[in-house]
Amino acid sequence: MPPRAVSRPLVFAILVEGGLGVVALLVGWLLGHSPAIGISLASATLADQVRAIGLGVFATFPLLAALAAADWWAVPAVSRVRDLAQQAVRQIFPNPRWWQIALVASAAGFGEELLFRGLLQAGLAELLPVPHAPLVALVAASLLFGAFHWLSTTYAILATLAGVYFGSLLLYSDSLWPPIIAHGLYDFLALWYLLAPNKPIG
Repeated sequence: MPPRAVSRPLVFAILVEGGLGVVALLVGWLLGHSPAIGISLASATLADQVRAIGLGVFATFPLLAALAAADWWAVPAVSRVRDLAQQAVRQIFPNPRWWQIALVASAAGFGEELLFRGLLQAGLAELLPVPHAPLVALVAASLLFGAFHWLSTTYAILATLAGVYFGSLLLYSDSLWPPIIAHGLYDFLALWYLLAPNKPIG
């Protein structure tokens, strides 16, 4: 009997990641705050959106450079993180296909960025009655982002730093497109990198 093309962990991952975005939109609607910052024609022109998407593609390269550098230097703590991540993704993708990787990466890009950057970071920046509220909100949302990715302490720290990076893209561009594109594209390429040495990807 041939192996199933779609595993239960894969379906679960897509539902969870996509569900984060649904939660962000619902909570934002209840609070009167739209987390979809700059990604609709009602809030930004098409030209602005194209520029923001281009920034997201460009912003993926430093993340890939960091991934390559970490692999090249083979720091023990980072190597353990890679091993943990490989174990996790092999359970999700027992028979990896490019479209499965794209689905998970896209769901993560949209879902996590809508929640952590669009709702939490931007929402806190509006609500906090403190000086430098956007920076405080950036740190708070990034710490929560790191905690959400707690496979290990090192992994959580790296995820927190990634959260600061994605959140900074939002602050710089005032659009959610750059962090969504950078997050999703990086996840796609990183997942491919983690899976390719062991299984051919169809």
